[in-house]
Amino acid sequence: MPAYTAGRSDPAIAAGAGHLAMYVYSTDGEPVGFVFETNIYDLDGTPLGRIVGCRVHRFDGTYVGEWFRDMVVRRPQGRPRIIPAVAAPPRRPPASTSYRLRAVVDYGYPDAFPLLRQGADEAWLHQAAAE
Repeated sequence: MPAYTAGRSDPAIAAGAGHLAMYVYSTDGEPVGFVFETNIYDLDGTPLGRIVGCRVHRFDGTYVGEWFRDMVVRRPQGRPRIIPAVAAPPRRPPASTSYRLRAVVDYGYPDAFPLLRQGADEAWLHQAAAE
């Protein structure tokens, strides 16, 4: 195993072969995805949406929910709006395996992460954005 001197990074990570994941959790405390830059991916590396401020949108610009304590949730004080669509980034390597290490705290907000995948509940998203 090679030794690394101070100030040098792991060559595999520098070459993009690996990354440390910032996980996205469900409201049940399970890891469901990860964040790279401002984009949200599922655990397999499929791009699902992006974080814009505290709002989470799909790549088609549709509002999904709010970014709150490493979760995507529907918060009543969220101000939904539709933003311009952007091209989805390329797939990322799958996130390394994570375990349920997170304590579950019920903040009372419904989980919105599944809306990134499904595109379901479209009427609510457009109606809420129009208000």
